[in-house]
Amino acid sequence: MLKRKNFVWNSQFIFAYNKNTVKEYNVAYIYPSSLTNGAIRKEGDPLDAVYAYRFAKLDENGVAQFYDKDGKLTGGGNAKVDDLVYAGTLRPPYVMSMTNTFSYRQFDFSFMVIARTGNVLRKDAFTGSNYINKHVAERWRKAGDEAHTIYPKLTSWNMDMFYFPYSDVLVENASFLKLRDVTLTYTLPQQLLKRAGIKDSKLYFQSRNLVMITANSDRRDPEISELNASGTGAFTEQGFTTLPLRPELYVGIMFTL
Repeated sequence: MLKRKNFVWNSQFIFAYNKNTVKEYNVAYIYPSSLTNGAIRKEGDPLDAVYAYRFAKLDENGVAQFYDKDGKLTGGGNAKVDDLVYAGTLRPPYVMSMTNTFSYRQFDFSFMVIARTGNVLRKDAFTGSNYINKHVAERWRKAGDEAHTIYPKLTSWNMDMFYFPYSDVLVENASFLKLRDVTLTYTLPQQLLKRAGIKDSKLYFQSRNLVMITANSDRRDPEISELNASGTGAFTEQGFTTLPLRPELYVGIMFTL
């Protein structure tokens, strides 16, 4: 805290570290799809684990190929539970926030910055049939394209949709930093308020979600990605089923009678 004649600065920093391990969970994961269906609880892993197929390449027909546990190429339909790998956790182990408040005469200004780091998310992807996806233009089209794209060919019903969205090449860093709140307040002079029978009055301007810095390639809001349930299907949009948090602006006046 810093205090001068007409100036006061208060700062508050909060840091939280969450380390957890699932000690016992009486569920048998028999099929690979059971390990890719949302956040996983598995003995020995952190809570809300993410498992993924080990993506290798597209073949000459534009179909995704994966590595098995021995490093050999296999199709998604032939993959076994042991071929999937742990790719991180959806739950951020590090959570931070900092709030600064400045007061000068009749003005108060404050802002809050928040950050979460150490967790992952699945990247929104074109999976072979969801042609409304923004990555559809990057898909495999002809022999040789497999050398410079990871996105499979477009067909009306593509089996890659059951495996490719859950591959490790689409798991990304979910860390982010946000300017969460900004507030500017002006306290009206007391001599003006007394004449109107008002004890206290303040004008304020407040904004939320103005700035976001993310580590993922699509600049998706990781907080919103937490709300989206990954799924399969020709029209599935993993990353855009929920609209991102938009900037909010407020102007108001408060009275105390």
